[in-house]
Amino acid sequence: MIRPERPKPNTSFLAKFVKIFGLLMTTLYVVLGVYLIFTDEQNSNLNIPTKFRYILGGVLILYGIFRFIRVLQASSRKDRRRYEE
Repeated sequence: MIRPERPKPNTSFLAKFVKIFGLLMTTLYVVLGVYLIFTDEQNSNLNIPTKFRYILGGVLILYGIFRFIRVLQASSRKDRRRYEE
């Protein structure tokens, strides 16, 4: 039997804002990590030792990926809950 199609629930402005802000922050973490890893010491005004820049850049990239996964999981959970109601 074919189920009647339910209309998509309206997502609130706050939920959309939180999702977009989370995605922007994850992008910022990854971009900052890549910048720290690939920038030259002569071209930047950062007074950070090279090894520490690589470690910090790697941690920022990993954290950005982790946050991206969390934002997507939270978003899909909320969408699924709204659809089931």
